[in-house]
Parts: sequence; structure tokens; C-alpha cells
Amino acid sequence: MKANFETALDALSAFATLERDVEFPDLPWGPAMGIIVDAEGASAFRDLIESRGTRRLRAKADWVGGYPAIMTLAVDYLEAMRGRVKMRAALDELLSRHEAVLAPTRGAVAPMIGYDFAKQPGAPPPPPPERPSPPATIPAGNLAGLPAVCVPNGLGQHGLPTSLQFLGRAFSETTLIAIADRYQQATDWHKKRPPGITT
Repeated sequence: MKANFETALDALSAFATLERDVEFPDLPWGPAMGIIVDAEGASAFRDLIESRGTRRLRAKADWVGGYPAIMTLAVDYLEAMRGRVKMRAALDELLSRHEAVLAPTRGAVAPMIGYDFAKQPGAPPPPPPERPSPPATIPAGNLAGLPAVCVPNGLGQHGLPTSLQFLGRAFSETTLIAIADRYQQATDWHKKRPPGITT
């Protein structure tokens, strides 16, 4: 993943000015986003959860997922919403100095076809502790309501794809798409497939 990211930076440097190792705000993006999603999701699906209608869902793991969410404390939700204001401001301050922040999309290659999310819920396992994780651009962007675009940038372990993400300021979709398009004109990863995958 590191090699793919460095190669992507080389391709981008041919047409963009890059500032490396920009410090991303170290804030609890994931926990705050999790609390907000749990509380608002449980509220939206309260009737379904309380009526035990979740037992009609196809994935058995989803039969019980709503119950912990519906127990989210109001004080936790309100604290997360208050924190969200400060977190948005910190992210906007960073993005006011750059057209986009670029980072690996995830800390691992894409999961294999047939990956059993029921046995191993969520994303693929994080990278080993000795490897630095990418900044939390996904929960940060979701929490702040900011646009982002992801593009493939190579193949990693087991021939599985890796990608990079461009995160931008509010209403910067046109700029992000232009950067991603220019990157894809300079590379051909969006035309490649992992070994054994056909279209």
C-alpha cells in the first residue's frame, strides 16, 4: 500500500503542487460518528426495532444490531453533536489551505470476493500496529458533511486493489472530480482488474 501511495504521489506531482505530511486534526472522528449514526439510525428505525421486525431481515447479524443502537445515551449523542461543531471547524481550517487532502482510502487492501462480513463484521482487519494507519478521512468527511472521491491506485497483497481518497472543502465537488480525472488520465489503474476478475 505504501509503495502504491508513493507512486500515486509521483503521478500527481506531474501536474499538482503537493505538500507532504500535512498534519490531520487528531480528534475522535470515528467514535463521534459512531454515536451519531447509532442514535439517528435507531430513531429512524425505532418502530422496526421495538416491534422485533428486524427478524424479517435477510442477514441474521442485522437481527440484533438495532438493540445496542437504541440504547445510545442522549448525553453521549449531545456531546458528539457539540464536538462535531469544533471538529468541523478544525477540518475546515485545514482544508482552507489546500484544494484537497489526499490519503489512502483504507488501511488495507479491498476484501476478497466472498469475504464473510457476518463472521468478521466491518472492514478488513487494520494494518499491523507497526504500520501507521491512514488519517481518518472517511469518518471525518462523513461527520463534517464534506465531499470526497476515491480512485484506484494499484494492486496490493493477493492482487487486491488499493485506492486513494481526495477529501475537499464543502462544495468543492467540481475541483475533486477534476483532480481525480486528471490523475486517472495520468494512470491506468481504473482500467485494471485483480487477477481472475473479468468484466
